[in-house]
Formats: sequence, structure tokens, C-alpha cells
Amino acid sequence: MALVALLAIGAAACGDDDDSASKSSGDVKYGKAGFSTVTIDAGAPVKIGISSVISGDLKGLGEPIVNAAKLAGEGKDIKGHKIEWVVKDDTCSPEGGASAAAQILQENVVAAVGPICSGAVVAAQPQYEAKGVSHVSPSSTAIKPTTPDRGQVFQTFFRVTYNDSIQGPAQAAFAKDKLAAKTAYIVYDTDAYGAGLRDAFKAAFVKGGGKIVGSPEGYEKKATDFKSIVTNIQNAKPDLVYFAGFYAEATPFIKQLRAANKDVKFLAGDGVKNDEFTKGAGADAEGAYLSLPSPILTGAAYEAFGAAYEKATGAKRDASPFVAESYDSATIIINALNKVATDSGGKLSIDMKKLNEEIRKTILDGSAGKVKFDARGDNTGGAVPVTLFVIKGGKYVDAAK
Repeated sequence: MALVALLAIGAAACGDDDDSASKSSGDVKYGKAGFSTVTIDAGAPVKIGISSVISGDLKGLGEPIVNAAKLAGEGKDIKGHKIEWVVKDDTCSPEGGASAAAQILQENVVAAVGPICSGAVVAAQPQYEAKGVSHVSPSSTAIKPTTPDRGQVFQTFFRVTYNDSIQGPAQAAFAKDKLAAKTAYIVYDTDAYGAGLRDAFKAAFVKGGGKIVGSPEGYEKKATDFKSIVTNIQNAKPDLVYFAGFYAEATPFIKQLRAANKDVKFLAGDGVKNDEFTKGAGADAEGAYLSLPSPILTGAAYEAFGAAYEKATGAKRDASPFVAESYDSATIIINALNKVATDSGGKLSIDMKKLNEEIRKTILDGSAGKVKFDARGDNTGGAVPVTLFVIKGGKYVDAAK
């Protein structure tokens, strides 16, 4: 499927690749991107993809993100053309990310929201780049998507959230200064998100004088048996257990950890901060510390979004992270499309390179805060991007208070 997506031009697209050689922006070098010009027939919708996890244990993360992105298109169009959302399940995995990208690109989308998980992003980026389709992730935090191993940065990738070069050090500082942790034991998901967050926390924690004890251990998604890791933690006697992964695995892990040790502090990131964690872990989640790579959201734009989201979905606006960021991601795409699309007798013409450039020029006071992209596609608009929470009485409370 991936090969088909790379080769198929599609009935709606025309024009040759206008980026036949790599180029640079300052100290950032870009690889080749397959930008073309897309024509939308009179009366036909403009298709925008959404790559998210909509099945399995993590659908509690992915479905709210889909709903928020769709909400951004309510009552809007692209120069008189309706918006059609093409939603595909990327399962929050590398394999799923590649598969979802292939399916989305086969349907001749002009842009996409997502993927939402970093492992899926890394696997999907080459496909979006080859087709010249810009995609904006609301929630991928790993450093790797904007600092890829290949050296050349992907022109077509952007993210609204902040990367783990910010979140990891903030967690490490909190562990040292607020939790008085001198030793930490790391448990992590082996995908791009877990491994990247592990590295960012570890480097900052050690630099700050902390010590990583025992052998940090990785696990694969869908793991449920953590007894051997818990035994190793008991032997290492750390001040803090640091967990880099998602709530689906954090739930059984913390239950098994608390069965053996009620006192060791637990710190995790945005992948765990979800109401599904508090529901699933129950009393064992009490006292857990969790971070989000964003400030506590307030302001008129967030309140307007939150009210609309709750009315449309019946769900709380803060039950799952990155819903406001998803709304902003879709808004950025819609705004850019309306700026670059040209109308001729009811037909739309969309220059995909110009669309990419317009997205990169975005300055948005969004529902999740200010968005401004740098040359790598990272958001550099915010001033206070990391918030720490502690679970008390089954609720997330600002740990700074």
C-alpha cells in the first residue's frame, strides 16, 4: 500500500515535482519534496486527512483528537468547496502510521492532521514528503520528527505541541527540585516517543546531579506483565520511577508497582495524562505526577473552543490531552488553504508548495496558545510550555500549587 501511495499521482493532481534538489533554510537542510499542483473539480470537496488512533486501548487518546479536528471545519469551506475529512487509523504505531499514510494519500488529500504519535510520524514522514502533502501533528513530542536521523529535515512536517527537548528537562527539574529525587529508574515504550522522552529526561536528570539506577528497561506496546521490571525496581530502590509511554501500559504497570511498593514516586508525561488512566488505575493512580508540554489552557480562544467541543461531543475538554492542539492544527490547514487556493470557474487550483510555505508562515493565537513554526516545523510560539500535575481524589491538580 505504501508503494502504491508513493507512485500513484491520482486523478485530481497534476504538475511535476518542483523540488528536484535539496535546499536549505539557514542551518536547516531539506530533502526533496514532491510538491505538485492539485485541481479540485467544480462541486467537489477538498479532502483533508486525519491520521489518528481510533481503535484499541488508545482510542481514548485518538478519538477526541479526531473530533476536535473535525470541529475546526464546522461552518467552513475552501473557496466555496466543502471540506471532506479522510480519517484513517494509525494505531499509534510505526506500522499503522505507514499504512494510514498510504490510505490517506491514495484519496488525494491536500493536507493532513497527524499522525498523533511520534512512532507513527517517523514511519509516515517519507510518504507525505514524497507526495508533497503537508501534515500538522497536534501531539507528536519526540525530537526525532524534526531532527531526523537522515540529517535532512522533512519540509512537509509541522507540529503544534512542543518537543521533548523542552518536556524532558522540565520533568527532570521537577523531579530534583520539587520531589527531591536523587535516583530514578526509567521504564519506557521502545517506540520513538518513549525512547525519545527517556533520553531527554535521562540527560537532564543526570546533568542536574541525579543518578539513573539499575538498567533502564523497555517494553513493547500492549505489554501487560511488568512483574519482572517491578522486581528490578524493588532491588534498585529508586526515589522515583520515571515512565515514558502511554496510559494503556501505564495502567497495568502502576497497579503492579503499587502492589509491591506504595511509596516510590511516579512521574510520567503526556502519553499518560488522560482520564482513561485515572479510571483504569483507580486508587493506584493517586499521587502520580504527570506532565503536559503546554501551559494550563485559559483565555477566550480556549474557552470558545472548549464550549463548542463539549457541546458537540458531550466530552470534557480536558479529559484527554491535545484536543485544543488538534483544533488549532486543522484551523492552520484550513486558513492556509483559503489563502493559496485559486478559483477558476468553480474549479480550485492548489499549489502544494505554496500551501506548505503558507503553513510555515503561520502565526496563530490559537485555542492552545500561540503557534509559530520554525524552519524545522517545531512550534516556537509559546512562553511557558510545560505543566506538571498530581492526581488527587482522581483529579488532575496543578502540582505547582
